[in-house]
Amino acid sequence: MSSWALRLAAALSTLLVFVGAISYTAAHVKNAAAPLQPPVARPATATPATADPSVPGRPSPTATPRLTLAPGVRGATLPPITFTHVS
Repeated sequence: MSSWALRLAAALSTLLVFVGAISYTAAHVKNAAAPLQPPVARPATATPATADPSVPGRPSPTATPRLTLAPGVRGATLPPITFTHVS
């Protein structure tokens, strides 16, 4: 008798979860008018790339970015990583 009670309890709990999921989905319908991305506060302005005079159509190289640390952060004394493993 206990095996049938266990099967009945499993089937009933599965049914309750299924009904609960359907009711949650029905209550939270997708809004088709919702924006995919939030609005931008200020649109970005496009800056034209300055061309390298030696090669037509190629933009000039920019300065190498430098890392600026906050006053409480110390840099490592380890050598820089020059090679990473590629499998």
